[in-house]
Amino acid sequence: MMRPVAKGLISIIRAFSNPNVAGILRLQTQWNSPSAFQNIRPLSMSLWPFSAQPRDFSLPNASWSPEMRRVYDHYIALCEVETIGGEKKTGPWRKLPSYNRTLKYAKGGTYLSKMIQSKARLFTRSIKEHGAAFEYVIFVNKQEKRCVCVFQAGRLLEGPPGHVHGGAIATMIDTVMGGLAACLSGPIMTANLNISYRSPITLGSVVLIHSALDHVEGRKTFLTCRVTSTDETKLHTEATALFVSINVGHLFGT
Repeated sequence: MMRPVAKGLISIIRAFSNPNVAGILRLQTQWNSPSAFQNIRPLSMSLWPFSAQPRDFSLPNASWSPEMRRVYDHYIALCEVETIGGEKKTGPWRKLPSYNRTLKYAKGGTYLSKMIQSKARLFTRSIKEHGAAFEYVIFVNKQEKRCVCVFQAGRLLEGPPGHVHGGAIATMIDTVMGGLAACLSGPIMTANLNISYRSPITLGSVVLIHSALDHVEGRKTFLTCRVTSTDETKLHTEATALFVSINVGHLFGT
């Protein structure tokens, strides 16, 4: 049976993982069994201790090429549709926000305070300079169980002269497929990733990373992926992956 303290800590972490929450988050600690902690007053914590508002790195910036912005605008338009009466309503697509760190999960035994103060940063969002590395935005269509990522590779991702490093491509594939798997299956971890490189990607160019659900077997979620040119006439990379659903408590050693 999970201890009340551990259960309360996990509840706090889940609250922090909500991307729609910003600024000061007020949490009321609740316990299911008698404990000295029952008298603790509501806890006020800053979700992002270094700024009042978390920065969404998936929004357009000055480094985006006209092609990047064009494709972005295309999918943004799909996030909202117009009814017969002329009203606007939510469409089948949704843009996923992207921050420079994640507070969803922590290694076993890590205290919440240490996690908040940590200097850890999400790998794909760890470089401050616009356009230098990973510039991307992910759109998800949960009805069709698929997503697409608009990706512009910066100069710091070079592998072969003038082209994107294979490891950087693999990073983006794992990021996109993992994002879709999480949207469909909840907390997950990558269990297997198979990649076939077909043609190199030029530095500074914009590509689309398409991912779709293949099938689900219990805790296992199988996905497919294709990296193409923006007009989808050229195939750069293909991939398949297996993600496994996890219990958040396992990461805390509970």
